[in-house]
Formats: sequence, C-alpha cells, structure tokens
Amino acid sequence: MAEGIEIDGSYKEGGGQIVRTSLALSALTNTPVKITSIRSGRSPPGLKPQHLAGAKAVRSICRGELEGAEEGSTELQYFPGTIYGGKYKFDIGTAGSATLLAQTILPLLFAAPKPTRIKITGGTDVPKAPGYDYFGKIFLPALSMFGLDAKCSLEKAGYYPQGGGVIELEVEPGSPQPVSYWPRVSVPRAIVSISGLPLAIAMREKKVMLNNAIEDVRIRERESPGQGNTILLYKGFVGSYFLGRKGLRAETVAGNAIANLEAEADAEVDYHLADQLLLYAALAGKTSFKTSHISNHTETNIHIIEKFLGKRFSVDKNVVKVE
Repeated sequence: MAEGIEIDGSYKEGGGQIVRTSLALSALTNTPVKITSIRSGRSPPGLKPQHLAGAKAVRSICRGELEGAEEGSTELQYFPGTIYGGKYKFDIGTAGSATLLAQTILPLLFAAPKPTRIKITGGTDVPKAPGYDYFGKIFLPALSMFGLDAKCSLEKAGYYPQGGGVIELEVEPGSPQPVSYWPRVSVPRAIVSISGLPLAIAMREKKVMLNNAIEDVRIRERESPGQGNTILLYKGFVGSYFLGRKGLRAETVAGNAIANLEAEADAEVDYHLADQLLLYAALAGKTSFKTSHISNHTETNIHIIEKFLGKRFSVDKNVVKVE
C-alpha cells in the first residue's frame, strides 16, 4: 500500500467536497488518507450526516478501515481495501444530498470489476447541491463524453428539510477517456418539477420562460413525502438549477434560473459542472474545457486531486486543461 496522505480539511473552500474527493481518490489509488480540520470554518464544524453517509458508502464499496466516522468529528482516517461492484443500498437518514453521495462513489463504481446497482435514500433536491434533474440531464451525459456509462432513475423526490427521496443508479465499469470537444447547444430547454404544491406555480414559472423566448418547457409533477419546486434550465452541458422555497415568488424563481444561465455566457460547461468533472479529467488525461469562471470549489478540488495524482491541471482564462 502506498504511503498515506494528509489533507487539510479547512483549505480554501473548506467544505464537504474535500472529504468526498479525498475518500474517492484514496480508494482509487489505494492510498491511506487522513483528513484534519474538517469543515472547521463552518457552524457547526465537523462531519454532518451526509458526509458520514458518503464516507461509510466508500467504506462499504472499497472495504478497508475507517476511523473517526462520527457526526461532528473534525478528523477522519481511511485505509482503503479492494473495490467491489454489486448491489448496494444507502440511506443518508436526513435530507442530505443523494446526488452528492452518488458523485462520491461513482468513480469507485466505474473502477469496480463488475456492474453495480445502487439505491440511495435522502434529499434529491436540496440547497447547495446538484438537483436530480441536473444530475440526470447534465452530469451523467457529461460523464458519457468520457466514455463512462451510468443511468439514473427517480423513485420519488425528496426536498429539504424532509428528505425521503429515492434514486437508483446502474453503473457499468469503465475507464475515463480524454475529451477535448464539448458540443455547444444554442437553444435552451427547461424542466419545471413540482411536488405537493399547486400546479399553478409551475405554470407561472413556465410563462416567465415563454416570455423570455424559452419554448421547450416541460412540467413534471413528482411524488414526494414533502413539498418542493425546482427549475433546471440548460443548453447542452451548461445548466442553471434553481430551488424554489417558501416566500419566493414563482416569477423570481424562474427569473433567477434565466439570469444564472445567461451568466454562463460562452462556457462549454457551467462552473458547477467544471468542478464535478475535474477528477475524471485528471484520470483521463489530455482533456480540456472552458467554463464561465473558476470557483473556490474548483480551486479546492484541483488542490486535493493533485495531492493524490501529482500536477495535472493548468488554468488560463477559464480554460481548464489536463495535458
């Protein structure tokens, strides 16, 4: 086994992404990892249930030893074992993001020796995380550009704070291949999802988009234990996901989704996706993409990835390259 790596969990963005990326790369490279000062700048600091669920999911798939996996813990150690495919079920136990858990373990599942089927219970559409529609319509298709095959389905939606959503994944083993061309799409599409709320809310959001020359708007009523409303507005690999909340007018939700998409300008991939693709780009090599701006999340993720894999990235005028 390779010599261990120590990661400062308070570096730059200092959030849960450091834990997720570190554990995934520890498993992929068979390198022990120690993560300290986890979320030390957050209130409260330390591991939250969704981070614990991700850590335990990595431990389930890759075996090995996991130390410090307790709520509120600011230090975590992982000594990886062997990655196994198969069937798994994970329940976050809260409205913690099911899609972030999926993004944590997907690199391992592609590296597994056989196909895997996963069921995850938690939040499918929650703040500060990619919603289910974004995950299915933008993230997974972007992975297919690397030659990777994963499919998802939604059993039921789960919104903050209730959670209770269920997603399923089917993942085929594969190695990421280089990508230097990202098709651009000029005509935007929209998915308005609503659960437990008057359909009139979705219709008002659709009207705003139609008034802004966005004609391909689909409304989906979804089963959910709670109430929720989301909009995904996207053009190819450039997406704008916005989560409605109590007290926020439907017209504001739709307007914010439109403004966020316009802010991406001439990007090939939006700035959230840029962060999510870094690990695959580093593993594939000879990959490049242009995004709208380099976020703290992206800078942090590059730092963590290069701790495990060595120098990989160059960034110039919002173009990320792996030679």
